[in-house]
Amino acid sequence: MSWFRRRRYSVPGVSPSSSHNGWDEYDGSRLAGRPAVASALERAPRRFADLVSSPGDPEMALSREEFLAGVTVGTADGSSWTVSLAEELTAVVDTGPDVVDEDILLAALSGRPEVSEAQHPDREVFEVALARPLRADEVLALVVDALSAAHRQLAQHLRIEPPG
Repeated sequence: MSWFRRRRYSVPGVSPSSSHNGWDEYDGSRLAGRPAVASALERAPRRFADLVSSPGDPEMALSREEFLAGVTVGTADGSSWTVSLAEELTAVVDTGPDVVDEDILLAALSGRPEVSEAQHPDREVFEVALARPLRADEVLALVVDALSAAHRQLAQHLRIEPPG
């Protein structure tokens, strides 16, 4: 028997992007080929418009690949996750009180049936407690769906037609 025991949140065939003190992080692009993530990306906008810094400017829109590269999920147990967003994602979803007063992304995460609690302790960081442990790719798919919903809601609020 190997000394390594597969953790319940690990993804077969995919190593974490980084590991330290029992904490594993997965960059979104590392999980892009997983079926759950690919399905979530199919439901996502083709391009994510800049809605915050240059509203509606098609030159500033992010592709799905650029969008996914800006998301990192991390956990030590598969039940409590940290979602980190790269700074470039703060232009496609309102991660602070820049555009609207309500926390649209926090509401989108909290509204997922898999989520028992969500917090927004830092501008680009969310903490998510799940009703049951999930694998990293399943959590990333959940996050992509929530980010997509928040992006669409903010675009609608601003009356901006996102690029195709």
